[in-house]
Amino acid sequence: MSTHVWLLSVALGITALLNWSAVLRGDHVVERITKPTFMLLLGGLAWSLFTDSPPVDAPHLTPLLVALGLSLVGDLLLLTATEVRFRLGLLAFLAAHVAFVWTLLTVPGPSGFPWLVLPAVLVVFLMHGRFGRHVVRHAGRDRFAVLVYVLALATLLVVAAVKGDWVVIAGCFLFLVSDTILGHDRFVHERRWAPVTVMVTYHAAQLLIVLGLLR
Repeated sequence: MSTHVWLLSVALGITALLNWSAVLRGDHVVERITKPTFMLLLGGLAWSLFTDSPPVDAPHLTPLLVALGLSLVGDLLLLTATEVRFRLGLLAFLAAHVAFVWTLLTVPGPSGFPWLVLPAVLVVFLMHGRFGRHVVRHAGRDRFAVLVYVLALATLLVVAAVKGDWVVIAGCFLFLVSDTILGHDRFVHERRWAPVTVMVTYHAAQLLIVLGLLR
C-alpha cells in the first residue's frame, strides 16, 4: 500500500468517526463538514487504488467516479432535507445507483450460473415485504419516485450478486439497509437511533463497494 493510499485510508476513518459522533450529538456544523469530506476522500482513494495497482478485472473508473460524485451531490442535498432538496437528493442517488450498476457491468462475472442471485432476490423480497412496501405506501406524493428508487437499489444488489464478489455484495446490501432505514425513518416512524445507523451503514456500503471493485 502506497503512502498516499494509507494516508487517505486513515483520513477516511477519522472523518467517518467524526461524522458519526456529530450525528449522535446533533452537531450540525461538524456533520456538514464531514459528510461531504468522506465522499471526497473516498473518491480520492478510488482514484489512487486504480492508478497505483489496478486489478486485472478492474471496472471502468469513469462510471465509478460518476457514482461517487453523484453520491456526494446527494449527500449535500440531504444535509438540509426540505421537500424539494429531498426529492433532488433522491434523484441524485438514483442516478448514482445507475452509475454503480454501469460500473458493475464493466466487470467480468464468474462462469456458469450465478447462484448468488437466488439469495439476493430472496433478500430483496423479504426486505421489501417487511419494510420497503410500508415506506412506499407512506411516501405520499413521492410514492412513485420512492418505488423507482427501491427498484434501483434492488437491481444494484442483484447485479452485484451476478458478478459474485462478496465484498461488493456486502456493500450493496448495506446500501439497501441504509436507505431502507432512512426511508422508514422519514416516511413511517422516526427512531432516535436511525440517523447514526443510516450513516454507519452508508459509509460502510460505499467503502466496501470501492474496495471490492479495486482491491
